[in-house]
Amino acid sequence: MKKTLAALAVLGAFAGSALAADVTLYGLVDYGFSYQHSDGDAQADAEDSFTMKSGMNSGSRFGLKGTEDLGNGLKVGFVLENGFDADDGTFDSNGDDRIFGREASLHLTGAFGEIAFGRMGQLASALGSYGLLGQTSPFSTGWGDLTGMKFVQAAGHTRYDNMVTYKTPTFAGFTAFAQFSFGNSDDNGETGSAKISWDEGKASADRYYAIGANYKVENLYLVGIVDSVNYGSQQTVRGSDLDDSITVTLGGNYDFGFMKTYAAFQYFDNAYSVGQKAIGDDSSIGKAGRFSAEGAEGYSVALGVGVPAFGGTAKAHVGYLSAEDTAESDNTLDRWNISVGYDYNLSKRTSVYTAATYLQDKLEYKAKEDRDPSAVEVMAGLIHRF
Repeated sequence: MKKTLAALAVLGAFAGSALAADVTLYGLVDYGFSYQHSDGDAQADAEDSFTMKSGMNSGSRFGLKGTEDLGNGLKVGFVLENGFDADDGTFDSNGDDRIFGREASLHLTGAFGEIAFGRMGQLASALGSYGLLGQTSPFSTGWGDLTGMKFVQAAGHTRYDNMVTYKTPTFAGFTAFAQFSFGNSDDNGETGSAKISWDEGKASADRYYAIGANYKVENLYLVGIVDSVNYGSQQTVRGSDLDDSITVTLGGNYDFGFMKTYAAFQYFDNAYSVGQKAIGDDSSIGKAGRFSAEGAEGYSVALGVGVPAFGGTAKAHVGYLSAEDTAESDNTLDRWNISVGYDYNLSKRTSVYTAATYLQDKLEYKAKEDRDPSAVEVMAGLIHRF
């Protein structure tokens, strides 16, 4: 607690002394209400909940960003971004005490492109300065607990520590990217049923790497990413090392003026987190007691549309996920995700949003009863940016 207060005091002093430089204090607060109904099929009784939540559309945050011109075409810049739960005022950095859990990066920009160092979002996400998938769905990568394409995709949509990111100059609409993480700084992580040491730079660390490119011209946006996690030297229950995951993601959008269409496709293998949200007890492959610790192989397809309506934007999205256990192909997951929503700008800084989602799983097992859990979420919220 003392460390947190001291860090915030330093942050405030820094912000005040940096007014003469190119430094910006920014953020947003997102409050909303969510109703959820989940039916775990034979596994559990149906459950209903109605809650107030923070960050269902966009994570509540505040941050500092700035640049300095070094001359000769070189600029140095930084981003320090904190996430917090607006409904109770606590930090929201994956349950730890990070001050800048959303992003903490330093970048150098010049004729060679841009290179950045620190904690930042992976390419296969919509997070931070370098996530590339936010424009492949009308709901970005996700609203609430069920809405959006990350609920029909495999491992991804997260941040990594000790990351190096390189971004090329843009040529004829094309920009290429590369990322590598030396490992997270957490004392312990968890993959499948095995606990993993995250010692940076050692064989026991999980190391993330990715390459990607996007293309922007007039009304068209396209993106392609190949990424992988080189899992640390942690053995599976069968006594062999974990196989590295691989994910290939393609997507984009096209703006016709009267509507904007979106599409995304993903192939994955040896993925240890699939679909993000679990219904009942076991709709995410690769978790202890659900599927094996060997990961999953499969694919997903998502289509969406955004249409200007009544001064705002009406949205619709449908996604499909198919996955099977890498070690036991009789264990499978099929998922449908259908969402509709609407957002409206009350001003340049304030907006409202609402959405409804239906999610249906079909789980088949070799050694236990098949299940068909489902869930519904209806949400509405208010965002103010500063």
